[in-house]
Amino acid sequence: MRGAKSLGKRTIEVRDWEDPAPQGAEVVVKIKAASICGSDLHGIYLNEQTHAVIPGHEGMGEVVAVDSPRNVRVGDRVMTLAFVGCGQCRWCREGDISLCESMQGVLGFSRNGVHAEFVLVPESALLPLPEFVSDAAAACILDPVGTSYHALKRMGSRAGHTVAVFGLGPMGLGGVLVASFLGAEVLAIDPIAYRRDHALSLGAAHALDPTDCDVVEALAELTQGRGPDKALECSGNATALRQALDAAAPKGAVSIIGENPEATISPSGHFNRKEITLSGSTCFPLKDYDGILRAIEKGMDPAQLVTHQFGIEDAAKAYALFDAGNTGKVVFAPGK
Repeated sequence: MRGAKSLGKRTIEVRDWEDPAPQGAEVVVKIKAASICGSDLHGIYLNEQTHAVIPGHEGMGEVVAVDSPRNVRVGDRVMTLAFVGCGQCRWCREGDISLCESMQGVLGFSRNGVHAEFVLVPESALLPLPEFVSDAAAACILDPVGTSYHALKRMGSRAGHTVAVFGLGPMGLGGVLVASFLGAEVLAIDPIAYRRDHALSLGAAHALDPTDCDVVEALAELTQGRGPDKALECSGNATALRQALDAAAPKGAVSIIGENPEATISPSGHFNRKEITLSGSTCFPLKDYDGILRAIEKGMDPAQLVTHQFGIEDAAKAYALFDAGNTGKVVFAPGK
């Protein structure tokens, strides 16, 4: 089969890999759509070292070969999960696979991922897809839609709230899509005009350029001095996190989605005085999946996040374009 290979230092090639064969509960999925994630960019593409396995963890397709699975059958339409949990610990039993105490692997990082024609996946790392979810939409559920849905649900976001979204890469754009669908007034922040325009097309009420204004003051002005009720920090930028906390309304909530190992906050100013709730979100627990599907069935379309599609042979071009920043979600799809 053909699949992507990262050679490090922004170099991707497409090469022949051994065709996967089903074994036990591990099944072969023919990839119909797979997207590039920010973690593929920062954790693999921009790395100095050659990556050992095929990248990619956000994918969907059709089961084409099985050995002895319990539930999955040939012909099933499925989407992949990133994490392969043990299935036995308390977190796996509760559906929080990303918190597994004995993680068995991560697609695209410790085992071959979905930026290829086929992928071998344990059936426990697959979710069934109803027909009303398009291929492109399914390739956007795992991270940009699911993570934001979980974060907003955890913060208690509802119709009528004002939600500020910092950073409008695919994760932030997913936050705009979900929050807008749930009835919030969305205030989007990003220095890249392309992304701001995309956020407006997804339902954002306002899009701010943080290089052209005082973000905290601008958010206060747009909320009649209150500040946003909720905020999603999706950029991984320490300054943006500080701005989100500074801007949030008293008794508001901020969720960290963008990855960053450190940042400066003010415990007294942000938490003691304003009683802000701070949380984080990496992906969605399985108990949220039905709610995400209901939202899609009622009209929320994750495919709106997709701005570019490529065939897998154009993987180098796709990664370079995504790295440049003037995209929404970039998806690999056969025949593109």
